[in-house]
Amino acid sequence: MLREFLNSVSLFDLPLLAMGIFVAMFFAVLLRVSQRSRRSDYAHMASLPLLDDDQGRK
Repeated sequence: MLREFLNSVSLFDLPLLAMGIFVAMFFAVLLRVSQRSRRSDYAHMASLPLLDDDQGRK
């Protein structure tokens, strides 16, 4: 089945498909990171390396 699929698809289509998936995932992550509602979560995670072990636990 995979061999038939690869024979019917030109070699130019697969890199375009891979690039499309990459761009879609990149923008999904970018949107998730830039949400204002998650700002407090990211501030807490950013301060974790500076805290002692007992202070980092909720």
